[in-house]
Amino acid sequence: MNDVGHGYQTIDVPVSGGTLRVGLWGTSGPVIVCAHGITANHREFRALADQLGPGYRLIAPDLRGRGRSNGIAGPWGMAAHASDLVAVLNHLSIARADLLLGHSMGGFVAAVTAAQAPGRFAQVLMVDGGVPLMKVGFIAWLPFSNYFVEKLTEKIIGPSLTRLDMTFASREVYRDFWRKHPALADDWSRYVEDYIDYDLEGEPPALRPSTRKEALLRDVRTQLVEDLVPRSLTQIRCPVRFLRAPRGLMNDKALYAEDRLARATRGMAQFSSATIADVNHFTILLSEPGASAVAAEARVMLGA
Repeated sequence: MNDVGHGYQTIDVPVSGGTLRVGLWGTSGPVIVCAHGITANHREFRALADQLGPGYRLIAPDLRGRGRSNGIAGPWGMAAHASDLVAVLNHLSIARADLLLGHSMGGFVAAVTAAQAPGRFAQVLMVDGGVPLMKVGFIAWLPFSNYFVEKLTEKIIGPSLTRLDMTFASREVYRDFWRKHPALADDWSRYVEDYIDYDLEGEPPALRPSTRKEALLRDVRTQLVEDLVPRSLTQIRCPVRFLRAPRGLMNDKALYAEDRLARATRGMAQFSSATIADVNHFTILLSEPGASAVAAEARVMLGA
């Protein structure tokens, strides 16, 4: 896909430890800052930009350790990502964004960012991520906790993690790897191809996914097994909307059961949720129907 739409461009923003690559769509209108998933990149929001169309300003960085931001030396974790999003706003001279949207791990980034920078974002839209999947437990303090974190991550995201230790002879071979993924096998699109082509770095026959594994594992700790996210959720003072996918990362059971989501968010006064029909954790943004539904929710939140 050569045309990535609506005045698309990229810029580089200096942050702690290196430089953050940021994708931009649009030049005027409500500002939407987007944070992507744990092994993803900013091009997962390409379909959303198309579905929103002109009249919106979409700002989506490659989070540190991913995409063209993988040269950052650290630190890692949700607090570091939160600081990066604020740095992007500062670099673009934006005092306050109209919407902070986070998908998957990006939802956790959004939660921490909204809590740590309460005046910089008017609303939060979490897309199948951002609410803890389990209670904070003793795993974070075990002597071999890094091993357990990696095994937990492998159990949750499967091929998305194992591919980080692989090399691929060509872009087509990498596409074939993803074509077998249960979440994408029946919903392949130009958006998926654009997203996974961008993910690769290096030269054939030794192309590699761009996500740094060390960054991912540290992020998992602060995302799932430490208390930063639960604390942050109680500190958010703006409206939070959660969009749930009825199927999960492997196109199987939902990542968030409705009753679990209700229990985990009890006490959040400005929290609401909805289920996007007939999508999974990936296609809620990487398919036209999913991105269209998310765009419609964003428009409602923005008063359009």
